[in-house]
Amino acid sequence: MPAVFIEASSRFLTPFGDPAGEAPILQRPLRAWLADALEAAGLTCLPVPEPPCLILPDNVFITASAIRAFLDGAAGRDATLVLGKSVFGKTLSPLQPNVIETSEGWRFSKIRWVSGKGSEPVDVVVDPEEKLRDVGVPAAFLKEGEVIQLGLPLRAVAEVHHWSHLLMLNHLARAIELRQVPKLHHLPRVLSALLRARSLNRWKLLGKLNRIGPGCDIHPTAVVEGSTLARGVRIGPHARVFFSNLGEGAEVMSHGAAEFTTLGAGAVVAQNAIVRLSLLYPEAVAGQSTMQKCVLGRRAVAATGSYCFDLNLDREIRVEIDGRLESCGSRFLGVAMGHGAFLGCGVHVASGREIPNKRRVLLDSAQVVSRVDPLPGDDA
Repeated sequence: MPAVFIEASSRFLTPFGDPAGEAPILQRPLRAWLADALEAAGLTCLPVPEPPCLILPDNVFITASAIRAFLDGAAGRDATLVLGKSVFGKTLSPLQPNVIETSEGWRFSKIRWVSGKGSEPVDVVVDPEEKLRDVGVPAAFLKEGEVIQLGLPLRAVAEVHHWSHLLMLNHLARAIELRQVPKLHHLPRVLSALLRARSLNRWKLLGKLNRIGPGCDIHPTAVVEGSTLARGVRIGPHARVFFSNLGEGAEVMSHGAAEFTTLGAGAVVAQNAIVRLSLLYPEAVAGQSTMQKCVLGRRAVAATGSYCFDLNLDREIRVEIDGRLESCGSRFLGVAMGHGAFLGCGVHVASGREIPNKRRVLLDSAQVVSRVDPLPGDDA
């Protein structure tokens, strides 16, 4: 049986200060996804790197199918993994210091098979076998001829060095997970949804494909489609939950919406707030009228009336990593708030910025009307 050594990356994600392996992806830490992939690939872990063995960094997101393809391609030779050219690779490769673009794709210098023979390592290209999905972005926000797509790979490989990586993996992980399962295995669930919906209307079918845990309180006027709800989730009147994952005790209040979003345990989308393509750690609160592509740490609060910008019309957004500014590879990215951070009413934050743990960002008192003096002759 092949063996694997997990190499410490020493990567802590800002602004949270947490090890990358503890970063949450659909309610589970990254290290749990890695452990599952290794088990599915039939690998045993070594306490020290003893060749022959596979070496992986502890901040990698990788599927068992990608591991098997790499080992088959290495065929016992010293080898380095190269993820083939793909939309997924292009999306996740920025801000990964150990990933180098080549003519064939992206070389992951930290992912290698060590034979012990001391030979020159060869590049083994792993084909992601991705499926592409167009992202519906209004033409007014795009450059002429620009199309934005998501790559949904069968064989996924990405290192997590930045909160933007964490955000993207929360968007894609469920689709990647589903692609690991043979299509025939989905058939009973789809047939059951068809029977219960008694319709081929896609919206009615999506409503029957939810996974709803015990003790959930869903108002009859709420709309829940294609989502996973853990125990004790509360969905208020006229709220919408669309292709989202809600942790235990999470809540979407009346007229609120969570779309393509992960809410940690006890997280809250406030009344009339809309949260899209975002990640809320446990007990975070999102109160903004619209929040897109943001990450809120544990117990972070984005108050009603605050706003996080999420689009740069002119160029790719630059973010901070390892003390320097680098392009994130996209013009569409929101804000990351650390654990316990508070963003007050009336405050606007530029796209790609970070708010440190426990920092309170409040409107300047000079911009707040605290007293209105009467004019001469006015009644007191």
